[in-house]
Amino acid sequence: MKLNVVLILLLLALLTSLGVNSKDKKTYAMSLAVFKYIEHANKLVEEGNTPEAIEVINGGLKRRSSKYEKAQLHTLLGSIYYRNSEEEKAYLSFARVLESAGGMPVMMHKQTLKTLAQLSMVKEDYQKAKEYCEQLIEISEEKDQLEYALLAQAYYKLEEWQNALRAALAGLEAANQLQKTPDENLLLLLNAVHYEMKELSEMAGVLELLIKHYPKQTYILYLASVYGQLDQLNKQTVLMESLYEDGRITEGSQLRNLASLYMSEKVPYKGALILEKAIKEGVLEKNQRNFEMLSQAWRLAAHKQESIDALAEAAKHSTDGKNYLKKAYLHFDGAQWIEAEKSILQSLDKGLEEEFKGEAWLLLGMTRFNMKQFDKAVEACEIAKTFSKSTKLAGQWISYITTEKNKFNMLKAAAM
Repeated sequence: MKLNVVLILLLLALLTSLGVNSKDKKTYAMSLAVFKYIEHANKLVEEGNTPEAIEVINGGLKRRSSKYEKAQLHTLLGSIYYRNSEEEKAYLSFARVLESAGGMPVMMHKQTLKTLAQLSMVKEDYQKAKEYCEQLIEISEEKDQLEYALLAQAYYKLEEWQNALRAALAGLEAANQLQKTPDENLLLLLNAVHYEMKELSEMAGVLELLIKHYPKQTYILYLASVYGQLDQLNKQTVLMESLYEDGRITEGSQLRNLASLYMSEKVPYKGALILEKAIKEGVLEKNQRNFEMLSQAWRLAAHKQESIDALAEAAKHSTDGKNYLKKAYLHFDGAQWIEAEKSILQSLDKGLEEEFKGEAWLLLGMTRFNMKQFDKAVEACEIAKTFSKSTKLAGQWISYITTEKNKFNMLKAAAM
């Protein structure tokens, strides 16, 4: 059950009168008359009669009273306005509390400055917010990381990066001195400042600290991204792998990224398994791009047939015949002449850009040569010769095929 406003104020008065704050040894008293004004106003607020409550408090402010009493009345008035979503009036009321500086508890003074700083941030008056934060830190006997965080935020909004960095680091030091866990928002702010200052290495350090105390997936992924930008791929891979093994990487883009990292770190087999599983389960779409990547992973892992199969799927989903041509090369390298010929013809049927047509016809000629289909090989090379990029090599192959054909025929005749 929440304490009402009156009880909170009474508790605050009691604590300060007992000397809880070592910097403030004064005792602050509230007259019975002022207390009744506050009690009456609070009751009216609870009944939903806010306008009359405000009138009651304003009546109390017209009376002759101490600085402490005025501070309490303005604080209550500001709280009512804030509760009623009248931020500007709330701000002005809390600002009036500062008129009682020196005549109210330090704790109350600090809370007022903090409230005003926060309201200034809401108003986007960051200069004023900065001034309130500086006053707050100045009167604080024990440095508080949250106070520095608020100051750093004001500097950040003012785009004063160096000042924001100093304030955030001071907050981190305050936490360390008191052996407290650094505040999450303070660390996020420090990270944001390093980002604005393009300090990637420092960002990595802050994110490592964030993950140590607040091990959220978002922060781990962010750190992995920073490691990538720093070319620390081994660290990036370790982080992504830990998330994957923990079942926290499920999005297609993240799985592609991890597979790419495995390929970069010379463990393509793991990358291929991840991609194959993701495609099979529908996490990654069955499209040209994903099958091409899977084919590459299998090829790097020296699983040739799996690479060919994936490339065949990529070719089916392609708008042209380029992947069939790539598949033909894999067959050619494996001396699979029939499969190579079939893939080349599929590439030409599906359509190739002009720059690849000569290459395809030349490969067809070379393939048919290995199948001892010399005439067909020459015909293919003659077509390849009509494309500028293949002219020279195709001519050389025509000469070579003709020579080899003659040798073959002579050997054949001699054997008869």
